[in-house]
Amino acid sequence: MGGKSDKESRVGVGGSSGKVPKRNQIDESLKRVYKEMLEEDVPDRFEELLKQLREQDKS
Repeated sequence: MGGKSDKESRVGVGGSSGKVPKRNQIDESLKRVYKEMLEEDVPDRFEELLKQLREQDKS
């Protein structure tokens, strides 16, 4: 009976099941959301504010 325990057999010594796949899933989800945000248009209100700031800089 000197073999691995049930948990070690399933997970591996010092390991934790599911941590790496979950981390990868979180990484991919964050990357996807960030990419989608970058592709969105700037709202008209922000465009107007930027225009006002540029005009103030010229003065």
